Amino acid sequence: MIDAVERHNRDLERMRSGSFPYYFDRDKADKAISAFPILFRHTIGAYADSPFVLSPWQAFIVGSIFGWKCEDGSRRFRRAYVSIGRKNGKSTLAAGIAILLAAFDGEQQSQVYIGATKVDQAKVIFDEAKRMCGKSPLNRVSSILKAVLEFPSTNSYIKPLGSDKAFDGLNPHCVLFDELHEWKERHRPFYDTLTTAFASRTQPLRFTITTAGSTKSLIWQEENKLAIRVAAGEVEEESYFSFVAAMDKGDDILNERNWPKSLPNLGVSVGIRNIREQADAAKLSRTEMNKFTRYVANMEVTSTEQAIDLEKWDACKVPALSDWSLADVVCGGIDSGGRNDMAANAMVARFTEGRDEHDKPIYRYEVKTREFIDVDTTRDLTVQPWESWVRNGKLFVSSQTSADLRDSLAADMLNAGGNLIGLDPHNTKQIGEELQSEGFEPVNVNQNIMNMNEPLSLFMDLINKQKITHDGSPVLRWQVGNLVVVSNVHNKWMPSKKHSADKIDSVVAILMALRLASQAPAKARGSLFIS
Repeated sequence: MIDAVERHNRDLERMRSGSFPYYFDRDKADKAISAFPILFRHTIGAYADSPFVLSPWQAFIVGSIFGWKCEDGSRRFRRAYVSIGRKNGKSTLAAGIAILLAAFDGEQQSQVYIGATKVDQAKVIFDEAKRMCGKSPLNRVSSILKAVLEFPSTNSYIKPLGSDKAFDGLNPHCVLFDELHEWKERHRPFYDTLTTAFASRTQPLRFTITTAGSTKSLIWQEENKLAIRVAAGEVEEESYFSFVAAMDKGDDILNERNWPKSLPNLGVSVGIRNIREQADAAKLSRTEMNKFTRYVANMEVTSTEQAIDLEKWDACKVPALSDWSLADVVCGGIDSGGRNDMAANAMVARFTEGRDEHDKPIYRYEVKTREFIDVDTTRDLTVQPWESWVRNGKLFVSSQTSADLRDSLAADMLNAGGNLIGLDPHNTKQIGEELQSEGFEPVNVNQNIMNMNEPLSLFMDLINKQKITHDGSPVLRWQVGNLVVVSNVHNKWMPSKKHSADKIDSVVAILMALRLASQAPAKARGSLFIS
């Protein structure tokens, strides 16, 4: 952010020297900035219906894009990149810029496209532009349709595009890329199509607005690295405008004094109380710290995370588990593991500890697991810790792992009075049928991010708050220490067997059981199906 301003000041000095082929038209910049409160109203939240008065950082962006000119009077900047923390008004700003480019840029048949990985994502900015037009004098000169916002006087329009939908030949005046961090390699052909379609326009604009991505966000990484270097003066790209609001490496991201670096709208559209609450959560949870780093500090994060601090796990150990006949609900889970290796089943009991101020029950949980290893495993069971685990009855060597997984869990569930058992339908169909014939209710819990994110987040939260207890099984502890979790572009998480140090089957079985236990009604006996 500071680099962008310093670059602007350097360019003003270069302009005064007489050798710089660009000039800053303050009148054009002021007109673009003043257009926002004159034409636009906020449409959402506490500022709804009030004039859209640009914050200083927003005015700097708008003024730079519309104020810097080439010698022929056309706009200097053909590419603009804005990266900033979440909830700082990016979408609203982008919607206003889209309208200005479509309706007030002196361009006939101005085609403004909002590009995203999916049409629904592109509609975030598009729908905001429609609402803004509907609340402004522009409602008399625009045609607001479901999938296009038209300005008949210049035959111009704004339209959302996603890589998931077909689109015709393009001749854009502007393309706005929303949330570039979500673009993967499979989206690159669509991205390249949008970035190379400007040939017949005199002053086109490619405008990118995003928050930080992860190590898997390759397209975002390329653009973000270039943007940082351009703003810092390391790369000379005169037609490229760059504005990156992020904390610096080495900053204490939980220190409030650093938050304005990535949240310039702090106290305006971003409430400091909300950020304080997120910071408190980040102190206790690695996944919450990852979210805080990415969405508040606006810094790149790794897409894989070592999930659980073993000291916190050890703090949840108890000398003896409770009487599970007193549990509110008991559920099971099975992870059949890999061929000729380990597999596990798990049970989770939920206990009620009273009610909160809203009269909702307060729960705590207990877990226990049973691990099996195939007799034909390639692991050397004569070395430690395997030898002691087998000798002490902590790990069972089995010649029929599937049957032992099923039978041991069925016996334990029967004793505890539970009947809901989570299974991955891809490799436990026979086990499910056999359990069902014995009176249990198998529930399909696919091991995907949709099903795993919620119980994983709950599991780690319960560990941090010591609201989950275990018997100290060394095999389970080893697997907890192995656990690595991965995220998608929406910051949803799931266990990763690929990235984990070694086996995590016991943890996965716990998560399947915990998903059922956390959702089940008291003394659940009814149907519960999860795709």
